[in-house]
Amino acid sequence: MKFAHISDLHLGMRIFERKIAEDQKYILGEIVKILKKEKPDGVFISGDIYDRPVPPEESVDMLNDFLSQIHSLGQDIYIISGNHDSPERIGFGSDILHCAGVYVAGKYNGKLCKVTKSDEFGKINIFLLPYIKPSFVNNLLSEEDKIPGLDHETAVRMALETTPPDKSERNILLAHQFVYGATRMDSEEIIVGMIDAISDSVFDDYDYVALGHLHKRQFIKREEQVYCGTPLKYSFKEEKVEKYVTFVQMGKKGDLDIYDVPLKPLRDMKNLRGRFDELMKDKCDDFLRIVLTDETIVPYAFNRLRERYPNVLKIEYENTKDFASLIKTDVRMKTKKPEDLFAEFFEKCTGRKMGEDEMEIMEEVIH
Repeated sequence: MKFAHISDLHLGMRIFERKIAEDQKYILGEIVKILKKEKPDGVFISGDIYDRPVPPEESVDMLNDFLSQIHSLGQDIYIISGNHDSPERIGFGSDILHCAGVYVAGKYNGKLCKVTKSDEFGKINIFLLPYIKPSFVNNLLSEEDKIPGLDHETAVRMALETTPPDKSERNILLAHQFVYGATRMDSEEIIVGMIDAISDSVFDDYDYVALGHLHKRQFIKREEQVYCGTPLKYSFKEEKVEKYVTFVQMGKKGDLDIYDVPLKPLRDMKNLRGRFDELMKDKCDDFLRIVLTDETIVPYAFNRLRERYPNVLKIEYENTKDFASLIKTDVRMKTKKPEDLFAEFFEKCTGRKMGEDEMEIMEEVIH
């Protein structure tokens, strides 16, 4: 059997407050074309379907149309919720959808959703693990059994242990977690201290792990643990990152063929750098971050550049004055006390000065 693997659609996302619904609708159409050509038996969607828990109506309609097109191709669909999704909304109607070959795991309820398919080599068990936080697992335990300080890895292990795989059969897992050793992009939600990170050994019992959460196509320590990445670039640091639909062909136990089919967006994301006059000689329809190297501020640069680059999203300056300012700032920071620097940071973030109680807490922490 063959399966397609996509993830992190982030429908409804805005980049620098710019709607990209047209680009998302286009890339979903490109995915459908690839699915029609490749003819997989099923499609994995590994979380972060939407960009926020309450998605706009336009995004809901877009997903509905996308899933309807896949279903019309006769392909099963497997969906889990991600950290950006509302588990309850993603899981709405899941019992009814199962009858139509659309398997959805929205909210973790103490047991994994397991779907079993068969081919000439025997059974293939597909396990659906929605995004797991320690609180999701602890909340299902009795007061006596709750684990203080439960970490992400232990929580995921406990969730997987509720429905252990038969190691003699072929097993696939959909999961939406951050695995140690993976590369992050700056468009992702990052938890301070990486307390959400788990070990790849958690997934040792599965022949293929269809991971979501990280936006770059990559695998961790073995090629069968795959982050397929986003279908679109969602930050300018992804300029040179290619996007794909990943496919896995399941043969007999231990025999997998994994390959990627490239995705071409309606508009790319690029970085441009140069002097204003030089840049105005060219034009481009892609999403752009433009770095101007002019020594003086160019009047109305943003609006004027949009005449040639209608989708410019951000303009920055990089010149000798900026470098001098950075050096000056660095020197100033080195001469100030940590508590003074934090007080300035607090006021900038909140719009008010720190109170006496807050100052005492901060000084105690620094000490």
